Amino acid sequence: MADRPFETSRLQSLLSVFLLIDGVRRTLSLDTEEALLYLGIGYLNTERIQQMGSHGYIAATNVSSVADFVNLPKETARRKIARLTEAGLVVNSGGVVVADVGRWFQFIEGLPVRDKA
Repeated sequence: MADRPFETSRLQSLLSVFLLIDGVRRTLSLDTEEALLYLGIGYLNTERIQQMGSHGYIAATNVSSVADFVNLPKETARRKIARLTEAGLVVNSGGVVVADVGRWFQFIEGLPVRDKA
């Protein structure tokens, strides 16, 4: 199989995702599902920033939306979000938000940026 840049870049992007999840998991002492939930909550919290740029804002999400986003059963997500809350990583009061958005952004800084084409 010839080394094609397209495939190589996709594999490197996939490796970045696995390294990100592993970094979150190890740094915060989480299991893999908890790490995915933490990343998913932050992503959903920052959708307004993604849509509106610097005029965006952090918005709370709900357990059902997070469960759907990371494709976990709602009850599993609820239990694991409770653990993230106990660990001080998220706040779940009128919606779920990452407790320290700056720290969340630090975790995703190493991901490759994809140009919209």
